[in-house]
Amino acid sequence: MYIRTILEGPGYRFVKNHYSSRGGAPGENRKPKRKRTPEEMERQNRWNRAKNVQLLILGNFKEGWHVTLTYAKEKRPETVEEAKKILAKFHRRMKAKFKKAGFEYKWIAVTEIGKRGAAHHHLILEDIHTEAFTTQRAVSECWEDITNFSMLYEEGQYEELADYLCKKETKEEVTGCKVSHSRNLVMPKKTKRTMLRRTWNPEPKVPKGWMLVKDSLENKISDFTGRPYQHYLLIQTRRSRDGTI
Repeated sequence: MYIRTILEGPGYRFVKNHYSSRGGAPGENRKPKRKRTPEEMERQNRWNRAKNVQLLILGNFKEGWHVTLTYAKEKRPETVEEAKKILAKFHRRMKAKFKKAGFEYKWIAVTEIGKRGAAHHHLILEDIHTEAFTTQRAVSECWEDITNFSMLYEEGQYEELADYLCKKETKEEVTGCKVSHSRNLVMPKKTKRTMLRRTWNPEPKVPKGWMLVKDSLENKISDFTGRPYQHYLLIQTRRSRDGTI
């Protein structure tokens, strides 16, 4: 038997197969279990955070922008706390504009203080563009200083972008920086099942209407538990009655 953990949301499923702490792969010699170093624990925690951010982007931003908000030199806040207050004011103004235009304001953000003390904010925003309202125009009206817009590209299903944001978070976490998001995002739904098979297929069967994301499939042995595990990401390509994994 083994355990299957699934994180899923609109259009995606992240699957992890692993053995419980008491069990293992049939007939397999287990590697010695060892204690993680603080550096290894931080790398694993950052990977977990990046995966969560990736799934949030997949489930909430089908079309969107990676926006960088920067400050004129004379307006730079001196602390993360001050920068966060300025960003919170920006969010309130954006939310009001979106609501007036009949749209819901959704965001993911991380604040960074650079090596030279230059504060700036990285945001993921939904791309809304109608004749009367656009996300770009709203940002320009709500942020008085410099803005930079980059379209979200689905190649790699936003894995590199999520990792980039979490590296920013880790680099500055001593000053209190964390990836944050609006409360109205669709969060991944977690389910856990005990599978009665002896082990999993190294090449998972992809359900009809879904595709396996390139390079997301990993079949490895944990350096810490000494037991094998597998994880992969599925993306829905069309609606299908056969949605089982």
